[in-house]
Amino acid sequence: MSGTRTSDHADVAGKPVAIGVDIGATTIKAALINLQGALLARFQETSPRTLSALREFVQSVRARAPASVAGIGIGCKGVIDAATTRVNSLPGDLQFLEGHALRELVGDVTLPVSADNDARTALVGEVLWGAARGRRNVVLLTLGTGIGGAALVDGVIVRGAAGAACHLGHITVDMRGGLCICGNYGCLETYFSCRAIESSYYAHLHRASPARLSLDDHGHVPSTEAIFQASADGDPSARRVLDLAFEQLTAALASFLHIFDPELLILGGSIALAGPQLLAPLRAEVTRRTRLLLGREVPIILQNKVGFGGVAGAAGLVFIQQRLLTI
Repeated sequence: MSGTRTSDHADVAGKPVAIGVDIGATTIKAALINLQGALLARFQETSPRTLSALREFVQSVRARAPASVAGIGIGCKGVIDAATTRVNSLPGDLQFLEGHALRELVGDVTLPVSADNDARTALVGEVLWGAARGRRNVVLLTLGTGIGGAALVDGVIVRGAAGAACHLGHITVDMRGGLCICGNYGCLETYFSCRAIESSYYAHLHRASPARLSLDDHGHVPSTEAIFQASADGDPSARRVLDLAFEQLTAALASFLHIFDPELLILGGSIALAGPQLLAPLRAEVTRRTRLLLGREVPIILQNKVGFGGVAGAAGLVFIQQRLLTI
């Protein structure tokens, strides 16, 4: 397990700290978080594909934390029962977690454990310590291996009847589109996600379209980060891939603004590391499509602590549960 730790343990002595864990399809991350949302130690590795390996990661992080840690908060893809931490639905690479309670990963039965969908925990982090602090209506999307979503409406984070609300990556943008991991067709996630962008670029390579990138020595497709860079450098295939992906994302974002009428829209996840290359084309076109009805421009901004925002929010669940912080 890789990670960095703060060198001064006095920073946490006598002050409430919690462990935040974010279980993603590609990477699992964890950190020790204080009440101010600071990351006192970070850990991450490639997401395990077995329950035992996942349990080993979480328990190794617990072993490196102070004995007095307030609890562990876990954000995870899928439909999570926050009351019991049970994973009710999780298609894809992490499906082995379905039917299990995430508290099973901790081992220490005396330690408080909180859990929720990973996009929701990312929004919790923004409400507690980021751009959504003091706001009452906010939409957040995580753009990574897949697309996650969460919404704060009139000061309340939306959960829905079964905890499945705001899976915004699974809105239909093309009725004739490809099959999605969720069983639907033509979801936003099938157009704008790391897997979608990388597979679309591979299709260009397979057709021998003009391209500056190629498969590596192991036959792996170029990463989304490399495709964004290639597009900026003039790669015609990369530009075409991203142009089509941005069309679908723009349409979806305009719809979200019309549905939720938020004060701001926050984008996170690994694709958000593209920064201005992501934001610039979205801001102009989304504003053009929504300004007339909304009567204003809704800011589109990046998540606080991109990469570890969901981890911080997961720890925030512990502080909220113990009434050390409130939304």
